[in-house]
Amino acid sequence: MRVPLFEIGLIHDHPLIEWAVSQALSEAPDMRVHVLSTGYGVPAEGSRGPGGPDGPGGTGGPRGSVRELPERLDVLVLDRPPERATPAEAAVTRASCVLLMPSTGHLESSCPGVSGYLSERSGPVALAAAVREAAVRSRGAEREGEAAEEDATLLSVRERQVIRMLTHGLTHDQIARRLGISRHTVDTYVKRMRSKLGLGNKAELVRAAMAYGWD
Repeated sequence: MRVPLFEIGLIHDHPLIEWAVSQALSEAPDMRVHVLSTGYGVPAEGSRGPGGPDGPGGTGGPRGSVRELPERLDVLVLDRPPERATPAEAAVTRASCVLLMPSTGHLESSCPGVSGYLSERSGPVALAAAVREAAVRSRGAEREGEAAEEDATLLSVRERQVIRMLTHGLTHDQIARRLGISRHTVDTYVKRMRSKLGLGNKAELVRAAMAYGWD
């Protein structure tokens, strides 16, 4: 079975922590890590320490720019909230999920645009597991959105008119009068939509319509 490849972005101001996180994630067979220049005074081409680019004094390889990122990142790991990290502003727009790894003792209760937090004290296995879990969640959310769009295309124009009115609280009789059709025809539309979408009753149909923004 083909292992899904998760695209992970990383921006961290501390070279050693950046290297350690990059190494921990890169060792996972299902992750590709993109280390971005921090923009905080670190050269974009990466620093080289006594261990070379892959040693503790290096960066794990050249740092890239936002232009070199894939169109979509499953997870972006930052060391500070997005609004405070200049290179992150563009990267965040490509990320399905943003995880914050703040300096020890500076964990903020909540930050806009941040999906979760990582600890700098996490071991390599635990760190990779946490990032993978976030990546899987973000992929799942995207698939749900795509499925919702596909479900919407299954419905005819008239069915979408009916479901929109249902979400606005109209009864079958009221919908029939507004559309100039019979109550029986409205009942048929509702049954057909439930069958197409695999929903058990009208309440589930209305909830699905509201959740997917069909209203």
